[in-house]
Amino acid sequence: MYDNLSTRLHRLQQPLHLRRVILVLTTALMFLIGYASQRAGVCMVRAMREVIEKRRVHRLAGFALAAAAAMVVMGLAEWLGAAPFMTLQGSAPDGLSVAGGVLFGLGSVLAGNCAMGLLSGLTQGELWRAGSIAAMFVAALLLGPEMSSAALMLSARAPVPSPLTGHVGLALTLGGTVGALAATYIYRRLGWKRPKGGWSPLIAMGVIGTASGLLFAADRQWVYTSRIAEIAYGISWAPGALLGLAALLAGMTGATIIGRTFAWRAGSGKQWLRAVAGGLLMGAGATLVPGGNDAMLFTGVPLLLPNLLAGYASFAATLALALLIRRQAVPPGA
Repeated sequence: MYDNLSTRLHRLQQPLHLRRVILVLTTALMFLIGYASQRAGVCMVRAMREVIEKRRVHRLAGFALAAAAAMVVMGLAEWLGAAPFMTLQGSAPDGLSVAGGVLFGLGSVLAGNCAMGLLSGLTQGELWRAGSIAAMFVAALLLGPEMSSAALMLSARAPVPSPLTGHVGLALTLGGTVGALAATYIYRRLGWKRPKGGWSPLIAMGVIGTASGLLFAADRQWVYTSRIAEIAYGISWAPGALLGLAALLAGMTGATIIGRTFAWRAGSGKQWLRAVAGGLLMGAGATLVPGGNDAMLFTGVPLLLPNLLAGYASFAATLALALLIRRQAVPPGA
């Protein structure tokens, strides 16, 4: 995933007062995404467990709704003159993006959560989740793009822009259709039902997708695994980036306090070991794609970036297969 140079130059050319307004807006949107994610229990590991154990796809439909809402918002923004589909560029799908998705899936199973699930657990007081996040940072630090390319003797990937750039009608039609189908499915199965201590999935996932689309319209990348990587590479210590990450954490923490789900838990030695090992695999996978499953879903799908779509497909398949094998090997209640 590549931050388009023209968007960075565009930000620097913006008047100071406009940059301040955008900073306030993006910080508020990051807080909202964090809050809604926590109240909805956003986690791909949970979603796949739901598919395997309960034979239903409610959470997956919620992910589709969020991605579709982001695509529609970005399409409207482009129609109004913005350039959200040029905010980030991807690359052609290759073996690295597929391998990265596999590693990220295996790491998520080992750690017990995907990228968003780790933050969710940490802000609920599960301290061992910090081990996974720290391990992801270390992996990014040790296996940066230049280091991994040199070790594997790879040539630089050529940036590939989103195929939706300049195609407002396609973005609105595709996003609108997928969003309508996902929302209809969720409403027919759940209505406006709210899980204990949470939000209606219709509202939560719609809010997350809309906020994500608005962030891209403002030329901002919000997914935190990409922020971890950029900090590790020494290219994202800007106050605005750190403030956005803090707002995401604050939103999640606020949701746990309001929902009364916060409780300090140190975790066992085994939990810390699994967390660190899983985090290292996730960090290695995110370096290869590049991007964690939050980037794959909230960036790759709305922008249709080929490498992130390939990574997400291999991540989801690996997650499903690993959970299915574990379920067969260790029956429920054993």
